[in-house]
Amino acid sequence: MQTGFWLKKNKINNIYPYLSKNMDCDVIVVGGGICGAITSYFLAKDGFKIAVLEKNIIGYKNTSISSACITDFIDDLYIRNIKDGNDNLKRKIYDLKKKANTLLDEILVDIQKQEYLKKTDYTIVNTKMFQKGMLKNETNIRGKLGEKSELIDNVGYINSNSSVNVKNGARMLDAYDFTSKIFEYISSFPNVYIFENTTLKNINASYDYVEVTTQNNFKIKGTSLILTTGIDILPIANLPNIEVYKRFSLVTNTNLNKRICVKVLNDIPIYIRNDEKGNMIISGIDTKYIAKMENNKYMEMLEKENARKLRSIITKLLFKVEMSNEIGVYSGNIYITKDNMPIIGEIEEIPNTYINLGVGSSSIAQMLVGADILRDAIKGYYKKEMNLFKIRR
Repeated sequence: MQTGFWLKKNKINNIYPYLSKNMDCDVIVVGGGICGAITSYFLAKDGFKIAVLEKNIIGYKNTSISSACITDFIDDLYIRNIKDGNDNLKRKIYDLKKKANTLLDEILVDIQKQEYLKKTDYTIVNTKMFQKGMLKNETNIRGKLGEKSELIDNVGYINSNSSVNVKNGARMLDAYDFTSKIFEYISSFPNVYIFENTTLKNINASYDYVEVTTQNNFKIKGTSLILTTGIDILPIANLPNIEVYKRFSLVTNTNLNKRICVKVLNDIPIYIRNDEKGNMIISGIDTKYIAKMENNKYMEMLEKENARKLRSIITKLLFKVEMSNEIGVYSGNIYITKDNMPIIGEIEEIPNTYINLGVGSSSIAQMLVGADILRDAIKGYYKKEMNLFKIRR
């Protein structure tokens, strides 16, 4: 199993038990990654008795690979919706983006990670000729929505033709640190139970309760179940119009002495961010998931080849930046829907069972909004935003 950059960087401070007896609770949360942490946090704060099931260890897989750069609620929302003129949708999404930042602030204060409150600029870079007009429209739309955006020709450290710079448009986290600190915080609550190395085997759902069985044949009975685990959801919930991709990341040291969060628009979109120690995470080369990717030798070959492509692209883009001491090559799953909207809501075929699944590169912001929507849904209050994100829309 692959260990991601963030997990290597941090110490594992807390070890949680595996489920060793039957129990009852209010809400069962499946998944101990960043989405499971955020979802569990809001439920715990509202006093629900929750049981979190993680099949590996907290923050182990996709979370430890995530670039964890929180930007727009929907990638390229403004560019993609220029032609359809749907100003109401743009406003709704922009308001939800602000809501996500407010929710994140609440968590960071509670878990005493105020260093993540600091924001940095978000830069959308175009490397192609004759597309300045597109980014000019992007800048204008962002300005109308209230963002401090400007069109610039020269970023300085990157080879580009034109760019949109969004002032204080990004928040950058250490994904594993953030996730583990949330679980550490809520683990002290008397209403929270966290189980590692506990795999979901079966779901028995009725209109009165949900009962799950683990790999060791222990059972948890609750009033609601929330699935947050990404690819493990797909066999359980029949999700239409969703595709799974592997996103590849290269982590290296650089001499760049400023924090950056960049999306590069070219034939292969590239995402670039760096941490406080100069480690740069370069992600892209999204490759559609196939069963063959479960083979370790095949994945090693694919990672090696896509890392080579990333090095070639980034050497041309960051021609003024010195790179050294390559740290590692990683790959993780990302999820894409046709409208690039998350999937948040109840699974119709499985009573009292919900899903919180962020998609694309805006997934963390979407998870925050999803967690807020679902804690109200479990109370019986259905927010109108659920219509935007329901499974069949």
